[in-house]
Amino acid sequence: MFRDLLLNRYNRCCLCDVKDTALLIASHIKPWAESEPKEKLDVNNGFLMCPNHDKLFDKGYITFDDDGKIIIFDKLTETDKELLNVDSTKHIELTEDNKKYLKFHRENVFKNK
Repeated sequence: MFRDLLLNRYNRCCLCDVKDTALLIASHIKPWAESEPKEKLDVNNGFLMCPNHDKLFDKGYITFDDDGKIIIFDKLTETDKELLNVDSTKHIELTEDNKKYLKFHRENVFKNK
């Protein structure tokens, strides 16, 4: 159900525009294990991402500011950034309701140290 909601909202990877739905992953912003039951199905607690961007986001190597601009873990090498298609020009479209979940992600998931 959560994935269907995200497919209806985005229908592509939020970062790189991959459109093959078989490759897209419904990624929680605030991790499933730490979400309240209502948050687990809240479409605003998710992004649709290709496997590379989903893994980077889930593992805290990337996050986003409140304007949707990507923030990249500073220990990610330039080579890895290039191969994984992440750079400082990437951004994501946000709703106001995404922002509260992103605040949690930046403070609790993102590898900022």
